[in-house]
Amino acid sequence: MEKNELTWNELFKKLNTIINLLSYLVTVEHDTLEKKATVLNSLGLEPKEIARICKTTPKSISVRLAEAKRKGKRKDKKKAK
Repeated sequence: MEKNELTWNELFKKLNTIINLLSYLVTVEHDTLEKKATVLNSLGLEPKEIARICKTTPKSISVRLAEAKRKGKRKDKKKAK
């Protein structure tokens, strides 16, 4: 193996670092966990991944996403009236 070649483990660590940096940049302007979870979920991340990024549990993220979904439905109903 050449000096410049990365092992899979090293590559995985670097990708995780990139994901964490991008996640931070995307969510830095949001102050609540619900907003952060909603944005990251809309970008395709699963609750388990979001929880790792936000340093909380997947259950907590799932609850926040459900709350956001309910709030969104309420807003839609008010707009329809």
